[in-house]
Amino acid sequence: MREVVKFPVLPAISGIDFSGPADVCSLVRERFRSMFGVQEDAFIGAYMQATEDFFEGRFPEYQPMDTAYHDISHTLQATLCLSELLSNRHYEQTEPQIGVHDFKRTLLAILFHDIGYLKTRDDTEGTGAKYTNVHEKRSSKVAREYLQGRGWPEDDIVFVQNLISATGPLADLTEISFRGEIERAMGQAVCSADYVGQMSDPSYPDKLAVLFEEFEECFRYQGLPRSEWPFPSYEALLRGTPDFWSRFVHYKMNVECARAWEYLEHPVIGENPYLESIEHNMAIIRGRISQLDSQSSHTG
Repeated sequence: MREVVKFPVLPAISGIDFSGPADVCSLVRERFRSMFGVQEDAFIGAYMQATEDFFEGRFPEYQPMDTAYHDISHTLQATLCLSELLSNRHYEQTEPQIGVHDFKRTLLAILFHDIGYLKTRDDTEGTGAKYTNVHEKRSSKVAREYLQGRGWPEDDIVFVQNLISATGPLADLTEISFRGEIERAMGQAVCSADYVGQMSDPSYPDKLAVLFEEFEECFRYQGLPRSEWPFPSYEALLRGTPDFWSRFVHYKMNVECARAWEYLEHPVIGENPYLESIEHNMAIIRGRISQLDSQSSHTG
C-alpha cells in the first residue's frame, strides 16, 4: 500500500479557488500523476484553457457564458470532484480499470458538460438559462463540433457525448445506450461529480436563489404556466432541497450511478470532505427553513 504522503489528499474545499482553472488544474494533474505515474499531462491544461475560452466568449460562434449559477466555478467544482473520484477508484483497483485515454475523454466530458448553456452570437433573448431543459443536448452538439475540428475519432466523440448525456436533468442512466462497461462507469462517475461537486460548494445555500432564477427563465421560455412548475418560488425550491438531496440525489447516486460516489471517501485516511460539506450545507438550509417557519408562525 502507498504511504499517505504519496497519495493526494484534497485540501479544504472552501480554500480552493474555483473562479478560474489554475487551482483545479494543479489538483487534477496531481491526481492524474498518482494514477498513471510520470505521464505527459499537458492535455489537462489545454482542455481547461479551451473550457475557459468557451466561458469567456473567445470562440467566434458564441457569446460569453451568462448564466449566474452554471458558471465556470460550477464546471470546475464538478471537474475536481470527478478527478478525486477517479483517483480514489484507481487506487482501489476497481474494475473496469481505466487508462490514460479513458481519463482524457472523461475529463473532456465533464469540462464540456454545460457548454450547452452558451448562446450563439445572434441570440439576443434572455440568458442561456432558458436552455436548462435541453442544455445537455446542446452541450453534446458543441462538443462534437469542437472535437471534429480537432480530428478526434468518431468513437471518442460518441464516448464524450454519451457521458455528457448522463448529466441531463431528466437523464436516466439505466436507459442510456453506453457501449461498454468503461463508458458506463465513466458516465456514472461524471453524473456523480456533477451533483456532488455543486452541492458541496460552501456557497451552495446562497446560490439557490440564482438557481431558481435560471429555472424560472427556462419555465417561462417553455411557456409553462406557473401551476406546472416543479417549484413555483424560491422558497419552494429552498424547502424542497433537503428532500431533493436525501431522496432524489441519493437514489440517483446509489442506483443509477451504482454507488460510484463512495469513491469520494479517501481510501487511505477515510475522510469524505464532499459529503461532509453537503451535510453542512443541508444543515444551513434546514436552518433557513426553520427561520421561515418561525416568521410565518409569528405573522400568522
